[in-house]
Amino acid sequence: MPEFLVFKAGKYPQGDWPVERVKRLVDSYDPENGIEAPAVIGHRPFAVRDADQFAHGWVKSLRMDGEGKVFATVDGFSRDAQDAIVEKKLRYISAEIFEFDKLNAAEPPYLRAIALLGRDTPAVTGTKITAAFTALFSGGITNTAGEEKNVTAFGRRLNAEEIKSLSASREESQTDQGDYMARTVEELEKELAESRAGAEAARRELAEARAGMETFRKELADHRASGRKAEAESFYGKLRDDGKLPPAAFAKTVELDARLSDAERGEFRSVFSAMGPTVDTSGKHVADRKNAAASAGTFGAGLTAKIRAFQTERKLDSYREAAAAMFAEKPELFTEEGSDD
Repeated sequence: MPEFLVFKAGKYPQGDWPVERVKRLVDSYDPENGIEAPAVIGHRPFAVRDADQFAHGWVKSLRMDGEGKVFATVDGFSRDAQDAIVEKKLRYISAEIFEFDKLNAAEPPYLRAIALLGRDTPAVTGTKITAAFTALFSGGITNTAGEEKNVTAFGRRLNAEEIKSLSASREESQTDQGDYMARTVEELEKELAESRAGAEAARRELAEARAGMETFRKELADHRASGRKAEAESFYGKLRDDGKLPPAAFAKTVELDARLSDAERGEFRSVFSAMGPTVDTSGKHVADRKNAAASAGTFGAGLTAKIRAFQTERKLDSYREAAAAMFAEKPELFTEEGSDD
């Protein structure tokens, strides 16, 4: 921790500071149980801005040598204060002292703060300052007293060795900060790489899940189609056996029914359900199982021509499909009477 000369025993216009009084000042300083004196920038009776309230270091201890010189050990100035000192924006250091012993002889004086000064040096004046003087000591001393608060300020110029020490401290701080930033960048790059790897793994899992879902959907669709076809075969098989559907039209009708929506299936089936059996003059079903082979392709010439015309009109693919569709619309044409020329 850097140590600075901040005060010295002697006689001043505001009063005497013999060694005994200075020793009381040093001995009374107790940052652990009392007030810890801050290192600040400038003498300010109160803070105008938030930044004026900031401390730029803290006084950890005071010591006095045999000549009555008081040295303050500071835990290190802030980066802002170090930069200002190295850049010669601040050049003086001043001790602010509470003169409690002026009010009560039993009370010792106490260190209030260590102030770094720029424009406030070598003399500080103002409405609350009643006296100011300059003496020659280690580059210059400024000692001011405020009677209302009983505060004395003692200041001197920082020497080259102290500035060099602070400059080295700043460079060390910059090096530490650079090392920290380097480590931080490495850690961030590592975290980014891990994050990307995790994202890639998540994308693979998502792709696998989608593929599995697609397979499931296809299997479900196949299962539903199989179920719809089986149900259609059962429904139209009964119509075929009852003589309401020609056996030749059975497979095509089942295939068409399985592709329809539920609403369309209901309408399509209602046509067949409303039909009565198609019979010939002998009372036999034209579409019964026994006569199925004959009925599939032995229509009269006139009926055959009508089926061909129906196929052309409806743009159907095959003669069988046309016959089944025509039978669904006009079953009476497929009786023996309807099949004659």
